[in-house]
Amino acid sequence: MDDAQILFHYTSQAGLLGVLRSNGVWASHTGFLNDASECSHAFDLAKSMVGTILDTDDYLDVFSWELRRFLQLMRAPEIYVTSFSEKPDLLSQWRGYCPGGSGVCIGVDKNLLNGFCEENGFRFERCIYEREELEKKLHELIDECWKKFPAPPLGRAEYEALPVVKAVQFSEEYRELVNFGGGKLEADAALKWFGNELTQLAPLYKNEGFHEEAEWRVVVHKPEKIEFRVGTSCLIPYSELKIFDSKDMFRQLIIGPSPNQQRSSKAAKMALESFGFDKVFVWSSGIPFNNW
Repeated sequence: MDDAQILFHYTSQAGLLGVLRSNGVWASHTGFLNDASECSHAFDLAKSMVGTILDTDDYLDVFSWELRRFLQLMRAPEIYVTSFSEKPDLLSQWRGYCPGGSGVCIGVDKNLLNGFCEENGFRFERCIYEREELEKKLHELIDECWKKFPAPPLGRAEYEALPVVKAVQFSEEYRELVNFGGGKLEADAALKWFGNELTQLAPLYKNEGFHEEAEWRVVVHKPEKIEFRVGTSCLIPYSELKIFDSKDMFRQLIIGPSPNQQRSSKAAKMALESFGFDKVFVWSSGIPFNNW
């Protein structure tokens, strides 16, 4: 299979054994990632963009006011993610995500993983590394939210032709409509939709300094079952995704830099076969990296 159709999950020997025993990978709570502020960037940028609309576009005053208030009142999302890279045998990944001398990299079928996510209602996308791309996606969400929001009684041209007093009266009546009148349910639904979309978009943004990782993420919103593992300084909430219930998902296994790759490779092949993963192609890293 072409490497373009395979994504790679870097882990430890213990992580590999856990995968083989459970047929799953762990999706960790975003509030407990190494950079816990990672998901806040998209929320902060969305608030800033909506604030700019509020300050510069009187016609959208009610919409932008309600959207900004909604964002300010939003609670931290219950989002869990697991990560994959487009790059096999990448030095920065061995350094960052694997213990010295005992790292492995699991190659998974990208198309099957996408199907698994669609079937379970998970979001599966490549991470965003450029701020401009994030801004574009947020603009699209804001525009779509506006389309879902109750339409004002007057069009923009009619509104702009109103005297100041009439324009203020129009805004007050429109605000009454979306907060207490016949437009409330539609307005609430539009804001809720925006919140859900932003919550799933936020974990996809990473600082451009990490672009080499070419990361893809599976994003899970409020999983049914939560478990806990021991972290460095606290317990880490996670949800197990049974992506390897289909044995065909597991395509490759790369043995990381190791003091004895031949022995590590032999043991890995024995373990794979014993758990029914007998079609996995096993190969060893060619990077001359010594960190044990």
